[in-house]
Amino acid sequence: DSVFHTVPSPFDFPNAGVLRVPMMRSLPNQSQMHTDEIIEHLEDWIGEHDASLVLFSSRKQMNDVFFGVDRTFRADIMTQDDMGKQELIQKHKQKIDRKEKSILFGLASLAEGIDLPGKYLTHVVIAKIPFAVPNDPLEQSIAEWMESQGRNPFMEISVPEASLRLIQACGRLIRTEQDTGQITILDQRLITKRYGSLLLNSLPPYRRALGV
Repeated sequence: DSVFHTVPSPFDFPNAGVLRVPMMRSLPNQSQMHTDEIIEHLEDWIGEHDASLVLFSSRKQMNDVFFGVDRTFRADIMTQDDMGKQELIQKHKQKIDRKEKSILFGLASLAEGIDLPGKYLTHVVIAKIPFAVPNDPLEQSIAEWMESQGRNPFMEISVPEASLRLIQACGRLIRTEQDTGQITILDQRLITKRYGSLLLNSLPPYRRALGV
């Protein structure tokens, strides 16, 4: 008996942004190969974007990539380990205001709750699908119970939770109706796994460039 109205989004996502999943040789579960490939290609993937945010699911991978890239490229990077969140954002904005290149390396706390509109962020790079690490005893017990009922805890719990985190991370890019930019996700599972299409279809309707 509810009365409701459906209104279109004010954001023109197909024209505002591009969602890219570049072709890669490795998968995130091949941790060292995946890290090495990011080190090898990250500068090219970021390209000409002056304001970028690179989100990692693990501090180890974030630091391994930071210390693995070319020293000249590294000079444009600030990581969450360098300073507090607010100071990091402030320094990033100051660099962009001075027309310098600024690349932020961050973890989950930079995937939500930060607002970098317009020129302050034009490229979000996500190292991999943000699946939770299954180390919580309660979650393990729930998963075991679901399996005993013939259900699939990965599809019913892990995929929806990862979807929410991915939506939040991608949401850092388009903050106003005038914003434009690119999202790059470095995870081939979005293309090769059955659940990948579910995750992609939960995101705003950006133009897609998959496997290129």
